[in-house]
Amino acid sequence: MQPDPPALRLAGRFDWLEAMINHVPDFIYAKDRSGRFLFANQAIVNANGLSCVEDLIGLTDTDLHGKAAADAKIAEIEQRVMETGEPDLGYEERALRGGPDRWMMMSRVPLRDKDGNVIGVVGASRDITARKGSERLMRAQARILEMIVGSVPLPAFFDEFAGLLEGLATGARACIRIEACERGQPFQSGSLALSEPESDGCLQLPIPAADGGTHGAIGFSMPEERLDRNLGEFIAVATRMAGIAIDRWRAEERIRFLAEHDALTSLPNRGFLERRLASLLREAEAAGRHIAIGFLDLDNFKLINDTQGHGTGDALLKTVAARLSAAIGPDGLVARIGGDEFILVLQGDSDGFEPRLQDIRRLIGQPVTLDTIDLHVTCSIGMAYFPTHGATACELLAAADMAMYRVKDSGRNDLQIFSPRLAAEARRRLARAEELRRALKRDEFILHYQPQYNLATGEMTGVEALVRWMHPREGLVQPNDFIPLAEEIGIIVELGAAVLKMACRDGRRWQDKGLPPIRIGVNMSARQFRDQSMTAQVASTLAETGLEPRRLEIELTESLIMTDIAASVKAMRALTGMGIQLALDDFGTGYSSLATLKSFPLTRLKIDKSFIEHVPEDGQDAAILSAIVNLSRSLDLDVVAEGVESRRQLDFLRQAGCHHAQGHFFSTAVSAGIIERMLGGEDEQPTALAVNA
Repeated sequence: MQPDPPALRLAGRFDWLEAMINHVPDFIYAKDRSGRFLFANQAIVNANGLSCVEDLIGLTDTDLHGKAAADAKIAEIEQRVMETGEPDLGYEERALRGGPDRWMMMSRVPLRDKDGNVIGVVGASRDITARKGSERLMRAQARILEMIVGSVPLPAFFDEFAGLLEGLATGARACIRIEACERGQPFQSGSLALSEPESDGCLQLPIPAADGGTHGAIGFSMPEERLDRNLGEFIAVATRMAGIAIDRWRAEERIRFLAEHDALTSLPNRGFLERRLASLLREAEAAGRHIAIGFLDLDNFKLINDTQGHGTGDALLKTVAARLSAAIGPDGLVARIGGDEFILVLQGDSDGFEPRLQDIRRLIGQPVTLDTIDLHVTCSIGMAYFPTHGATACELLAAADMAMYRVKDSGRNDLQIFSPRLAAEARRRLARAEELRRALKRDEFILHYQPQYNLATGEMTGVEALVRWMHPREGLVQPNDFIPLAEEIGIIVELGAAVLKMACRDGRRWQDKGLPPIRIGVNMSARQFRDQSMTAQVASTLAETGLEPRRLEIELTESLIMTDIAASVKAMRALTGMGIQLALDDFGTGYSSLATLKSFPLTRLKIDKSFIEHVPEDGQDAAILSAIVNLSRSLDLDVVAEGVESRRQLDFLRQAGCHHAQGHFFSTAVSAGIIERMLGGEDEQPTALAVNA
C-alpha cells in the first residue's frame, strides 16, 4: 500500500537534505498517520539490515519486526502526538531486525501539511545503549561500594553481588565462590557453575587478597555478542572490589575479635563475657534453667612470673586456657578477665556444677612442662549459682569473686560456694579498707619498738620498729589485722613510707638527747622495695629527719631478695651506699642458702623464731641453729635470734655464739617513750639482769 500523496509530496520537498541526513548516525524518519514510513535515513536502513531507503518506504514497524515484536507502545505514542499535536521526548528499548535490543532516546513531533493539518509524525532517535550500559555499570559499582562501606555481611553481600552481575545484560549468569567465608566455611552464590568449561563469552577471574593470595573466584557468562570491552573491564574491577570487601570484612572481624578477646590466650575478655553472660541469663530465666559461675584464680602465679620470667608465665597461662576450654566444652564459656583470673560459665544439671569445677581444679593442678621446666600450679575457685546468688552478671561475678577470696584466705587450692555470710564479710572488708585509707591520712598509725640485746654484754643495741593502728573506737590494732589488707588495696608503699619517717624521727630525737646509739630496724615490704622511687624516698626521709644513716637498718625477707637477685643487689647497694645497714629477716623460711648470701651486701641475719621455739629440746633444730650461727660468723654477719621466750633458749643461744636476741623473754614491743626512758636509765631494763644472770 502506498503512502498518502499529500504526505509523499511534502516529504519530497526535502530531497536536498537527504545527502546530509544520511550521514547522521542518529535515526531520522517520517511516518504517515497509518504508521508507514515516508522517509528514513541510512542509519535506520543499516540498523534494520536493509539495502536502501526505498526498501523501507511504505513499511510499518510490524513489517520490520513482526507483529509479536512490534512495540504497541510506539504506535500509542505516535498516535498521541498526531492527535494532540504535542511533541514527545522519551527513552525506549527497541528491538532492531537481526540484532540485540537497543536503548533509544526518542523525539517525535507532528508532521503537518501547508494548511497545518497533521498528516503524520517526524521522529529522531539516538542510540544510547552504550550510555545506558555505562549507567548500569556505574549503579552496580556504586551499590558494591555502598555495601563495602556499610559492612554488609559477606553472604548477603555476595548474593546481591551475583544478582548485580546477572542484571548487567540479558542472558548473563554469574557465580561467586569464596574459599573461607564466615566461620571459615566455603560459600557459593549465583546461577553459574564454575565447573563449566571456559568458552567465548565466559570469564573466570580469581578474587585477589591483600596478602597476594586469592579468596576464591568469580565466574561470569553471557552471549558473546553482548560481552563488550566496558563490561569485561567492569567485571575485572568488580572482582578486585570483591577482594577488597573480603579483606575489609576480615580486618573488621579481626578488630572485633581483638576487642572482645584476650590477646594472649584468645579467650573472651570481660566485655564479651558480660554481654554473653547477660544473654545466657535471659535465656536461662525464660527456660527455668540454672547456671553456675566459677571465678578461678591461679595460686602464687606472681612467683612463677618473677622466678621463671614472663615468657614462661605467658606459656603457662596459654596451657591453663587450653585446659579450661577443653574441660568446659561447647555449652559453657571460659573468659580471661585479667592477669591470672578466669571466669567459667556452666550450664546443664545443677547437681553436676560443683563436681565439674572440682574436676577442673584438679586438672589445673596437674604438672605442666615448659622448656624442660616442670611447673606445678594450683587454683582457687569461687562459685555462684543463678538465680540463687544473683540475677545479673554483675551480681553473680561479684558473688563468685567473694567466694574465691575466701579460698585464698583459707589456704588456697580449693573450691568455695558463695553464701550471704561471705557478702557480709566482704562489706566489712570494704569498710575496713576505707578505714585504713582514712587512718593513713589522719596519722592513726604509731610505732612500738621491740628491744634487741647483745647476749655478751646485756646492753640494748637496737630495736625493731613494729607498726600499730590506734583505731579511734577499737584501740590498738595489731599488724596482722591490717597489713595484709593494706597490701591488697595498694597502700602498703605509702604506709611503709610513713613507718620509715616515724622511725627516723624517733631515732633523731634519741640522737639529739644524747642517748646511747642504737640501730633502728624497719621492715620493708616487697612492693616498697621494688618501687622505682624507693632509694630516693629513703634518702629524702633521712635528709628530712636528720637521722644518721648508720643508725637505720632496713630489714628484708628472703623471698623478697630472691625473686630477682640482680635487681635486689642493685637496690641493696644503693641503700648501703648511703650508709644504711641491711638485715635479712626471718632467715630459714625462704629459698636462700648461706652460700647465696655472699651475693648480698648484708650486715645482719635474723633467724626466724620457728627455729628457736623448740631448742634445746629438739636436737635437729638445735643442730641447724648452731650451723647457721657458725656459718654466719664465718661470713662476718651478725646474728639476731627472734622470738626468744625462755631461759633455756637464751642459754643455748649464748652457748652457740649468737650475737643478739629479741623476744618476749626480754621485752614485748613498747612505745617510743618507754624505749627513751630505758636508754636513759629512767626505767630498769629487766632483760639486762636476765642476760647477765
